[in-house]
Amino acid sequence: MINQNGTKMLFLQVLRYALAAAAVLFGYFIVMMAVFSLAGTSYGSMAYVLLFSVLFILLGLCFEPLERLMIHSFTFFGTGRLPFLLLASTVQLLFLWMTAYTTDKLIEKIWLSTTEELIVAGVFFVLDKCVSGQKQPRAQ
Repeated sequence: MINQNGTKMLFLQVLRYALAAAAVLFGYFIVMMAVFSLAGTSYGSMAYVLLFSVLFILLGLCFEPLERLMIHSFTFFGTGRLPFLLLASTVQLLFLWMTAYTTDKLIEKIWLSTTEELIVAGVFFVLDKCVSGQKQPRAQ
């Protein structure tokens, strides 16, 4: 016999994850639409921008372990804090550009120039830095 409470809890958990994924996708889509509008990017329809957003998220998730591995390898160089931050930020920006470039090449109905790809990478780099800021505990 299947436990009704367990099934209901599983359904609610799946629903929460689906809503969270939809919210993230919607956020990416809105940012993409804003960047494309401000940069004057040509695209076939809004459906292609939505597809661009989905592929951008998926490719970003695929490239992120490589990005983290490369950034972690900088710890072996023994550099100071400022050079390390500069190297890590450069790698993050280049991986974001690589994600935008690859996504652009996969979708034929969106035409991004290299500058527009770098703008997309820069916007998501800044958003990442704003959202993932480390909270410092207050000294009392």
